[in-house]
Amino acid sequence: MTALSSAAIGQQIINGAAPTPLNATGVPSGVSMTGQGGGGTLIVGTVGGPKMDIFTNNASGGNVTNPLLRAVSTDTSSMSDIVFNSSSDVFGAIGITNPGGPFFRNVSGGNNGTAVNFYGSLFGTIATVSGAGSLNFNSGSTNISATNFAGDGILRLAPNTRLIGALTTNTANTGTLSLAAGSALTGAVGGANGLRAVNVVGGTNTAGVSASISGAVNAYAFDLGTNTLNIGGALTIANQTASGVINTTLASPTVYGNIRPAGATNLGSTLLINVAVPQTAFFPVGTFFDIVQTQAGTVQSGTNGTLLVVVNDPTNPLYTFTAEPAAGTVAGQVRIRTTGIPLTVAVAPPPDAVLPPSQPIAAPIVPAILAAAAAAPAAVTPGVPAATNSDLVTVVLPAINAISNATTVVNAVAQLAPSAAALAAPRVTFERTRAFQNILASHINAGTCGGGAQSSAKRLTDEREKPLADTTACPSNQYSGLWLKGFGYFGDQGTQGAYAGYDSRILGAMVGYDIPFSDYTRVGLGLGYARSMIHENSAANSTGFNSYQATAYVTHEDGTWFANGNLSYAWNSYSGRREIVFPGVNRTALAKYAGEDVTSFVTAGRHFFTEAYTITPLVSLQATYVSLNGYTETGAGDINLRVSSQRYGFLESGLGVEVARYFVMDNGSTILPKVRFKWLHDIVGQNFQNVSSFTATGSTVFTTSGLSAAPDTLNVGTGVTLLSCACDARTWSVEAAYDFYWRSRNYSANQVMLAAAYRF
Repeated sequence: MTALSSAAIGQQIINGAAPTPLNATGVPSGVSMTGQGGGGTLIVGTVGGPKMDIFTNNASGGNVTNPLLRAVSTDTSSMSDIVFNSSSDVFGAIGITNPGGPFFRNVSGGNNGTAVNFYGSLFGTIATVSGAGSLNFNSGSTNISATNFAGDGILRLAPNTRLIGALTTNTANTGTLSLAAGSALTGAVGGANGLRAVNVVGGTNTAGVSASISGAVNAYAFDLGTNTLNIGGALTIANQTASGVINTTLASPTVYGNIRPAGATNLGSTLLINVAVPQTAFFPVGTFFDIVQTQAGTVQSGTNGTLLVVVNDPTNPLYTFTAEPAAGTVAGQVRIRTTGIPLTVAVAPPPDAVLPPSQPIAAPIVPAILAAAAAAPAAVTPGVPAATNSDLVTVVLPAINAISNATTVVNAVAQLAPSAAALAAPRVTFERTRAFQNILASHINAGTCGGGAQSSAKRLTDEREKPLADTTACPSNQYSGLWLKGFGYFGDQGTQGAYAGYDSRILGAMVGYDIPFSDYTRVGLGLGYARSMIHENSAANSTGFNSYQATAYVTHEDGTWFANGNLSYAWNSYSGRREIVFPGVNRTALAKYAGEDVTSFVTAGRHFFTEAYTITPLVSLQATYVSLNGYTETGAGDINLRVSSQRYGFLESGLGVEVARYFVMDNGSTILPKVRFKWLHDIVGQNFQNVSSFTATGSTVFTTSGLSAAPDTLNVGTGVTLLSCACDARTWSVEAAYDFYWRSRNYSANQVMLAAAYRF
């Protein structure tokens, strides 16, 4: 559309060929150059002087009001010039469209540090960037003029702006062309010398934009972002020297910076590809990116052979790429292949990377994540419910791949595995069964009012344990008994290599009732409850469970020899908490599941009596079956885990000795202090592990191993019992005990117990 004259509003009039500065009338009202048959020049501003705008009456709030109005007009085509010495905003058209005109001969500007903004169309023979400043075509419409770089400045085309005319440069590797979304330059760019750079701007990490050049292009560098540069002719990079550079941003397998020429691609001996990967990006190892490829429907052509494509990621050294093929380009196609991403550091670390101890935990997770990522939607789809999009791909993986430190990456990935507290649950369950066995054994071996379990009439003649002659007639084994014991067990498992340590706490109680079955034998039933907690040392992860146990037991003692046995069943209710916290992710996964355990326990020993002490060597064997149901976590999105059920069998032998001494008080009661030592040996050994998968679609299963407990445990304990031993059917006892457990591989535990018993 033809630009409209603004003469009616009192423009500055330039009549004749003499160079004329822009004056106070031209600034608000524009300029009309008449009588230009001999040529004339409008001088805008002074070198180094303040900014001078043209036709400000056609602007509101810094924006052009009517871009069709002419800010500067001439009456003869290709005779008038405009020289911008300073920065300037031109709020209207310059000249009238070619070839009808009249249009200008030469419009120059862009001295060092200045910017000339054309908010209307420019029509001329040539526009020149005179220095290191810029000429900015901001009209969003068609401009007609050849352009040239006389200095190392910038020529910008705003979105949807078209510039018709070739772009050249006086000096090789000088001048930058910047193209915004939808902009187009009709003509060749760079000429024989080649520009410094061609840039495409305006895209985002979710969608790139495109710009086009209709003719051949010759430039030393291309800065693409996530955008596409379409070229209608041949592409020559750096005049086929070794100085070519392409800067591209890889936001996804489909959103990345690329060049699509229609003609041949002419390359030098070396091409540097600088890759930037935004924090929101995720793409798997093996992903290909065609950085330079001819447009669809055209035949790939260009440089073959030993071109060295060097790929460098300045944003994150954990991303690695290689040219494909490595030997060089094929017909000018520049393709790179992803060889490493931060996520894969745990399985394929870069050279010289020092990985943390958690690497064995993180490594099995990587294939499961990659499988889920391959099956998930690549990004949030507008208009699609969020539930159908994968937050694994849109949130979690970009957060991991934004990390540039190998140790931090591995530690972040390791948090996606089941926690050390969850892996320790079967072991602590077994330790809870052992704690119940200890308090039951303590009750059975507590000693009645003479130390033996039989009535005084049945004691052996050589028994040396009875404290006083006047109590030997007490029928202490012939009464029913009610007892109650409470305990606390406090374990400390230190770190083992890759496996985080934990603290465990078990608080429990058991109430029991037994009756005589014969002179030597008693039978009974015990009911117990315990609350167990496991806290991981290096993270806020925990597992807790409630246990409800029933035990049937039998004890046989003839005064010298004894043998005890029991069978227990417990139902356990587990809950777990797993924290996943690293830059960009802060989630808590919660778990609830059930389990059970069955225990069989036998022990036997012999009392050896001296004048003051009873020495009792003993052996024991505990067999426990522990079962934990499978479960699915909640609260952590796609990184919730589905954990398979678990089954473990424990078989632990014990060999020890107990030393006791009776002290009789004046009131007839007895104090019985004891010390004991026991060696416990895990005969079977267990490899605690969770087989898991993510709830994200497509996740494969992976196995996470827990720490391995040492097979041998040493137990040292002491205790004291107070018994009322008068000849009375209603006798009682109270007891306190302490035990210390130690085994190699950084484990120790303390157990305390309080008990009371009553016979009636």
